[in-house]
Amino acid sequence: MTTDVRQQEYEMLFDAFDTDRDGQLGQLDIDVLVQRWCVALQVPPGAPAWTQITKKANRLWQDLLGHVDADGDKQVSKKEWVESHDQPGFIENAAMPWAVGVFDIGDPNGEGRVSLQAWMTCQTVTGWGQAESLEMFLQLDDDRDGYVQRDKFVDYINQFYRNAEDDDRWWSASPT
Repeated sequence: MTTDVRQQEYEMLFDAFDTDRDGQLGQLDIDVLVQRWCVALQVPPGAPAWTQITKKANRLWQDLLGHVDADGDKQVSKKEWVESHDQPGFIENAAMPWAVGVFDIGDPNGEGRVSLQAWMTCQTVTGWGQAESLEMFLQLDDDRDGYVQRDKFVDYINQFYRNAEDDDRWWSASPT
């Protein structure tokens, strides 16, 4: 069961992903967001990072349609989006791989880390505020080397989805 805090966080994610601001997620919204990240991070079509995030975006979209598009309109409402996170397997098979895929797009050379510049670019494109994005980067860059390590990010995403009572989230502020 989704807690009130968790529901608010999922709603904020929905708002960030709803690129055309029509109150519905469609495949085009997900595709536009992926392409914005790729352009901003200079990841060309066909590059390994582009291919991976595109596959993960398609997986996310197929899981949403297959499990929560109750009315079959090939659109996902905010309510359906929030409910998707309670569906068995959704977090493990779609949401977490999607989040890690977004991280990986900022690491196109596969070094296992993302720089502050790539982090801020990706967060800004998504619509998150600079102050919140920088704060989260600094929390995850615990050795202060100017990079967030992939394993540290994966641990954070696991905690986010596993610990519903922890409301100290980096995306606790609405996207701009």
